[in-house]
Amino acid sequence: MQNEQEFYRCLSSDAAIRALRNIQEILADDTLDDPACFHRIESIVSLLEDLGISCGGRHDFG
Repeated sequence: MQNEQEFYRCLSSDAAIRALRNIQEILADDTLDDPACFHRIESIVSLLEDLGISCGGRHDFG
């Protein structure tokens, strides 16, 4: 049972890491521009930066 729980924990962790990497890539994409979603994007960027994950220089809201 413990091996199964460990398997699912690792699987969840891997999926979360892949999701964060994909979000990071989207936020760092200089070709995207959507002013209507600025505040949502700002919230995501702030969260990622609080976690120590850079989203590129284009998103400096400081």
